[in-house]
This record gives sequence, C-alpha cells and structure tokens, in this order.
Amino acid sequence: MGILTTSRIEQWKLAANDLLLNAIGWAMNRVHSPARIRPFEYVDPGTDETIYLYTDKRLSVLCVGPRRYYFDRVTGRFDGVSSDVMGIAGRVELFD
Repeated sequence: MGILTTSRIEQWKLAANDLLLNAIGWAMNRVHSPARIRPFEYVDPGTDETIYLYTDKRLSVLCVGPRRYYFDRVTGRFDGVSSDVMGIAGRVELFD
C-alpha cells in the first residue's frame, strides 16, 4: 500500500515514522523481547466460531472455539492445550 498524501512534508513524516517502527520491531525481535498483546475477540461470520486472545501474569492464551492454546509470555514457547469438556469420557455433566 502506498502513501496517500499530496504534501511532500507529510510523505517524509510518514516514511520516517514507518522506518522508525520497522527499526524498533527489528530490534525487539533481535533481543527476543516479549510482545505486548491486548485482548482480542473475533467471530468468524462464515463459521460462527469465536476466536479470543488474552494474557494473564504468566501465559498468553489463544481460544479457538472451545479449545485453549497456552503460550509462555516471556519465551513465546507453546505450553499446552486444554481439552474440550465434551470430548472427555466419563466427564461431569454440568447443568444450570
């Protein structure tokens, strides 16, 4: 996507800002800095499946439907996955 402005000064500002953000991102990747993640929720209109992302003190959690995928916040390594309650044999029935 190109820069959409007619002012040459604005073009230079946008290009410099882009260069600065790319340099910061490169430096963070170089030192393996953990990412700052904001809670995010998305409902896929085609499948009506919910995707949710959040963090706690130690883990980043990606929820896709009923499954949860856990990642270490500092290293980014995959830490595990939760089991779907409906898929567990001999599960406890939960009622309202």
